[in-house]
Amino acid sequence: MKLYRTELDKELSKKLFDIDTNQFLSDELIFFEDKITGVLSIDRNSNGYHIRGSMRIPFEQICDRCLTKFHNLKKCEFSFWLTDNDDILQDDSNEVIFFSKDANEIDLSSSFRELVLLEQQMKTLCSKDCKGLCSHCGADLNDGNCGCPIELDESPWEALKNLKGTA
Repeated sequence: MKLYRTELDKELSKKLFDIDTNQFLSDELIFFEDKITGVLSIDRNSNGYHIRGSMRIPFEQICDRCLTKFHNLKKCEFSFWLTDNDDILQDDSNEVIFFSKDANEIDLSSSFRELVLLEQQMKTLCSKDCKGLCSHCGADLNDGNCGCPIELDESPWEALKNLKGTA
C-alpha cells in the first residue's frame, strides 16, 4: 500500500483500504476472504505524520484441540509515525518509520504485512470451551461423548509401593 505525500499532507480521516490476501504466500496463513479491509487516518504535525487505524483480518484456522476448520475475524489496531526527526526515530516508545522530507511516496506494504503476521495466534481454538478429541478413538468430543470407557491411569508413584520391604 503506497501513500503519497499529497495524501499525507491532506490529513485524511477514515480512508478505506484493501490488502489482497494473495500477497501472503504462506502455508501457515490462510484466509476465508480474498482481501483484508481497513481504515486509516493521518494527522500531520511538525515532527511528521501520525498514521492510525484498524484492519479486519479474515483468518481461516484449524483448531489445535479438535482439528476443525473455523473462521476467525481478527480486528487489529495500529498506530505509527512517519518522520525523519532523529529524536523520534530514537524513541522506543512509539512505532516509527523513517520518511525523508525529499520522498514523495512511501510503501507501507511491509509494515501492514508485519501487523498481519503478528496477529496470527500461536495456539488457535475454535472456542474457549473446545473439548478436543478423544485420546482413545479420536472422536470429536464437541459433538458428544464418544462412548469410550473412562480409564483411570495408575499413579506414577504406584511402583514405589512395591519397594517398601526392600532395604
